[in-house]
Amino acid sequence: MNVIGYIRVSTQGQARDGYSLAYQEDEIKAYCQAQGYTLLRLFKDGGISGAKVDEEALEVDRIGFQEMLEYLANHEVDYVVTLNTSRLWRSDIVKVLVHRELKKYGVDIRSIEQPQYSIHKKDPSDFIING
Repeated sequence: MNVIGYIRVSTQGQARDGYSLAYQEDEIKAYCQAQGYTLLRLFKDGGISGAKVDEEALEVDRIGFQEMLEYLANHEVDYVVTLNTSRLWRSDIVKVLVHRELKKYGVDIRSIEQPQYSIHKKDPSDFIING
């Protein structure tokens, strides 16, 4: 399986308290090796809120995230691997936008801390929020 990784910290406190970029990168690399995944590339956003969105354009307003989408448009990728889905989003609107973009490219999420998570899994609360 070909995968890419995504890491993000929003505050210095997060970086100190266990979600540092280096920690996330190490966890993703170890996870990919254990799963037999080929990690093609790692994308990162440092010091950026997970709720940052350009509401007018309906886009996630993070440089690393946008670079990841450009990469997905031009490469065969099965999963985006992240330590926790909170690295991808921190608000419902961003979650909807992330799901929309990943579905466009036929890519799912592998969350190390949430191993059962899938953007294709039917979750009643997601239906209420997204519906």
